[in-house]
Amino acid sequence: MEKIKSLLLKMLPDSIKKEILRPLCRQYKYYKYLKVYKQNQELSKKLKNKEKIRVAFLAIHSSVWKYDTLYRLMEKHPRFDPIIIVCPAVNFGYENMINVMNECYKRFCKGYNCIKAYDNKNNSYIDIRKDIEPDIIFYTNPYKGLIDDRYYINQYKDILTCYVPYYWGESALYDFSFNLEMQNLVWKLYSETKSHKKYSQQYAYNKGINAIVSGYPGIDNLINPQYQYKDVWKIKDRSIKRIIWAPHHTISSSEIIHYSCFLNFYQDMIDFAKKYRNKIQIAFKPHPLLKVKLYNYWGKEKTDSYYKEWETMPNSMLSEGDYIDLFLSSDGIIHDSGSFIAEYLYTRKPALHTMTNPKTYEEFNEIGKQCLDVYYHAKNKNEIEAFIINLINGKDELFEARNKFITTNLMPPNHKLASENIFNDILVSIS
Repeated sequence: MEKIKSLLLKMLPDSIKKEILRPLCRQYKYYKYLKVYKQNQELSKKLKNKEKIRVAFLAIHSSVWKYDTLYRLMEKHPRFDPIIIVCPAVNFGYENMINVMNECYKRFCKGYNCIKAYDNKNNSYIDIRKDIEPDIIFYTNPYKGLIDDRYYINQYKDILTCYVPYYWGESALYDFSFNLEMQNLVWKLYSETKSHKKYSQQYAYNKGINAIVSGYPGIDNLINPQYQYKDVWKIKDRSIKRIIWAPHHTISSSEIIHYSCFLNFYQDMIDFAKKYRNKIQIAFKPHPLLKVKLYNYWGKEKTDSYYKEWETMPNSMLSEGDYIDLFLSSDGIIHDSGSFIAEYLYTRKPALHTMTNPKTYEEFNEIGKQCLDVYYHAKNKNEIEAFIINLINGKDELFEARNKFITTNLMPPNHKLASENIFNDILVSIS
């Protein structure tokens, strides 16, 4: 089929390719992935009488781990035997691979059943199929070429696989978000909302046949009333308003998305922290990739100096780790990021989105745009300052509209946490 397709692509004019060949290819791929789906259904039946189900979570970066609650639920249940396997990220060279793997392992080496997939002392890899014998594999990242090929999903067609997106999908890059090989091959693709399942049905080759609306596990602790957050802010006085500034990394015009307004407002935000030093504190929460890109754009000295200023001002702080406690103990956010557009809304607190180019709005999908509709907006520093003043004064005109939207469109189904929905779905499927 691939040889025939390649020959036809060379022979046919572009108009014919678009109108005839591409739909035929999509139809072919639909039936290809439909066959995989049916095979997965048969595999799941074989687990119904198995007493113990071994579940392997393939972790790469600790920063995108969204399975903590699910892991703990499985750990407590007699039917499951969960294990975390820290797999090497191979796309940025050997030194980076070792550093990232060790950092990730450090996150899980205590309090979890965890092993490394690669032993750098002996230059050896574990054989997951033989050494671990998993019944189900959960992936934390969908990209081929990031994880070592021996651990990519196409090596485990006879093992049930699942994927939960590591970010809340707000982008209009539909093929990238919903139609990679991973999304088409997994036994179960867990979707954030009904809208995300609809996008899978529209854009995935398999027409979203494996998509299940569970909610997004990344926000479980934001909505879990039993979760006890820590106060991570520098100034503990609650009369001082706590504002997060979370700039995105897409500072170059050559990026495939153009969210970032950092270069427009980086000095203004410092100035606001100083101007209102007796009334606010600001947590600088940059995207992890921003510093690397600023090293190339500004140079290391200026970048490090800028980050250091946020660390050392009396009413500011640099936040580069987990953000759940930061969100829950804040009073509001200013950002231009992607997944945060939805994630911060779950706190039900005031949020300002910065956007200097109106065309950027079209880079969001429909549910992303709906999230933005309950945001305050700023295209210049004066509008940012107005938001800060309103926050100081406790003024929040969008409170009711924001709450109604969250309750109606964003909450996980079944009045449960997303991880509970995933756990229950897996349990029912193998019972």
